[in-house]
Amino acid sequence: MTSGTSGSERQPAIWSAKRIGRTALLLLTGWWTLRLLSHPADGCLLDLANLPFHEAGHVLLSPFGHILHVLGGTLGQLAVPGLLAWYFLARRNDAFASSFCAWWFGENLINISTYMADARAQALPLVGGGDHDWTELFFRWNVLDERSVARISFATRSAGDVVMLLGVAWSLLLVLPSATRSGIVLRLAARFPRAVRLLRD
Repeated sequence: MTSGTSGSERQPAIWSAKRIGRTALLLLTGWWTLRLLSHPADGCLLDLANLPFHEAGHVLLSPFGHILHVLGGTLGQLAVPGLLAWYFLARRNDAFASSFCAWWFGENLINISTYMADARAQALPLVGGGDHDWTELFFRWNVLDERSVARISFATRSAGDVVMLLGVAWSLLLVLPSATRSGIVLRLAARFPRAVRLLRD
């Protein structure tokens, strides 16, 4: 008498460790997104990582003039998730990692919008003291009036909201069961062939 394996044993696990980890990260980013949409000034845990990238941006761009030195903090904290999103998609074919970095880019925009909105009041504590980046930039660009600051910070926050939501939606598609995602990929390929790689993981 030979022993065989059951059908359930022969089938691959529906919830692999990789999929469980991705789903957990998706739930976390989804929760953070809802929180930031309603209370953008509260920030999230990733702001602890954003800060050193912000400061590094100031240092790296300091040789290129005062304006780029001041703007370098903002550019630094946007460059890291932006470049990582490109790297994971173009070099590693890891669409999920890229989707998270896209979400992170949007989260940075929220963080930056809060800093922008503080340009007049200057109530936020600054690391090491020093000048407020956006107070100086808005003053130099002649947009430090209350209306302009509100408009620019709101537009930046709105862009962050959109990018975060797109990042969450992208991640959600990538944790769907393979059969469901394959159907979406086939429909997408018919209309947007270049976008197919966004869902291949």
